Formats: sequence, C-alpha cells, structure tokens
Amino acid sequence: MKIRTTGSGEWSRREALAAAATLACMWAVPGRADETGPGPLPLQTTGLEHIGMTVPDQKASAEWYGRIFDPQLFQERDPPPRYYVRMGSAYIAFGGTPPTDATPKIDHFCALVKDYKPDEMRAAIEKAGIKIGAGRFGMPTDDDGIRLQLLGVPGGLAKTIIPSTRITTDEAAVAAVGLDHVVLAVSDLERSSAHYARFFGSPISGKAGQAWFQVANTRLPLEPVPAGGKPAIERLCFRIAGFDKKIVASKLQNLQVETTPAQGGHALRFRDPNGFTIELVGERRKA
Repeated sequence: MKIRTTGSGEWSRREALAAAATLACMWAVPGRADETGPGPLPLQTTGLEHIGMTVPDQKASAEWYGRIFDPQLFQERDPPPRYYVRMGSAYIAFGGTPPTDATPKIDHFCALVKDYKPDEMRAAIEKAGIKIGAGRFGMPTDDDGIRLQLLGVPGGLAKTIIPSTRITTDEAAVAAVGLDHVVLAVSDLERSSAHYARFFGSPISGKAGQAWFQVANTRLPLEPVPAGGKPAIERLCFRIAGFDKKIVASKLQNLQVETTPAQGGHALRFRDPNGFTIELVGERRKA
C-alpha cells in the first residue's frame, strides 16, 4: 500500500485518521475458517435502531418525549420500572436503578445485525481484542466506556414490553421516521475511528475534525470531546416526515420546548429535561 505524505514528509491529521481506519478494516476479524462466507465483523447491519437512557425519573422522561414523538407509552411487564417511547422505527428506553438521584446519561446505542448469532459475534469481538460485557449478550465497549448493543433484525420492542398509558389524546408534535445519526464525543478521534471501523467499515467523508460512519441508512459521527466535557453519546438526531422547521418549532414551543437552529438552519435542536441534546431533520433525499 503506497503511503502519501504531505509536502513536509509528515502525515496530516486527516491522512492519519484515514490510514488508521483503513488498517482497522484490514485487521478486522476475517471470514470463518472454512471461508464459506463473511465473518461477523464488519457488521452486516440494517442501521442504528434504539437508545438506552439512565434517568432519575423514567416515567416523567417517557411522558416528556411521548408528547413530542408518540403519546402511547410502553413499559416492561415486570419490575424494575422501564419505559419506552417510539420514534418511528427507532425508540428510546428509559431505565435506571434506585437511588434515583443518579446523574443522567445516555447508556448505550444499538445497531441491528443481519443473521445475528450472539455466540459467534462474541467470539469475533473477543478475537479482535475489543472489550465486551459479561454474558453472550454483553455489549462491546470502546476505550471511552461508550457501549454499543447488537441485536438481530428486525429489532423492535421485546416480547416482555407491553402498552402502558396513552398520555394525551393529542397527536404527536412530529411524525418521526427513525434515527438519522448518533453523535459520539470521544477523547481520541483516531483511536475511536479505528475502533468503530471494525464494526462499520471505513469512515465516509465528514466535516474537518470529525469522522462519519455510514451505518446502512443511519450514520455515526465521531467528534472530539468539547473543552471541559467528558466522552459520551453526545447528541441524537431523528428524521421527521414532512419536516417544516417553522411548523415544528411552533409545535414544540406550545409544549414549552425551546429550540435552536442547527446545520446551517436546516435542522432544529433542543435539550430534554435531563440535559441531553436532541436534533430533528427532514428525510434525506434518495440518490
């Protein structure tokens, strides 16, 4: 492989990032030993599907999101309390363990995998030297402690989840289609890019100082941790059918949700009661 350098003979940061991702793909877990088909990594995925949040008041958080996205709430059939709100094909799971004064956090994000076999996937992840939680359904974890859950296609709410209450007879403020992207704030962009390249292949072109991965019809951008911040799942973006920024902003204002423009004015952002940043965008045009 020919290595291109800058005029000074040193790699630029962009070139180093691209090289790190390329090497990660080259050293990803290879195909099965009998070479009858591709191995579990990189993932054969249909995209990012849901988000897990750990919050002090699961029901209150679900109700807040429900007024925006879907007033029909869902919950686990058995304790501990855990609530769910659907955003089209996506959803957010709200959980937490007493004491309820714990610091809120976005606990994990999930990608759906075709022909998902937990034992084979775990073996491949361990062979790649990636940290993973206990049990056959343990979550792979990057060096910043951010967790990626893997579940089989077609995903959706589990059989243990049942309808809860409908919090209002009003329609949802927006018609969500699903996740558009999930932004990770990472401590080392090159290291994290190499980590996620093992799961999703080489990053696509992105803004300067970022790395964007295409995950089927969804995306995973990585960006450096802002000054004074910590690594985290930084921002969630949902695609909205028939998105009209002025109309959506007005509906959210009626719900006492303050919005700010984003992405050159083509999107809306707001913060939830736990301080998490949510973004809304229109559906992407098909090529």
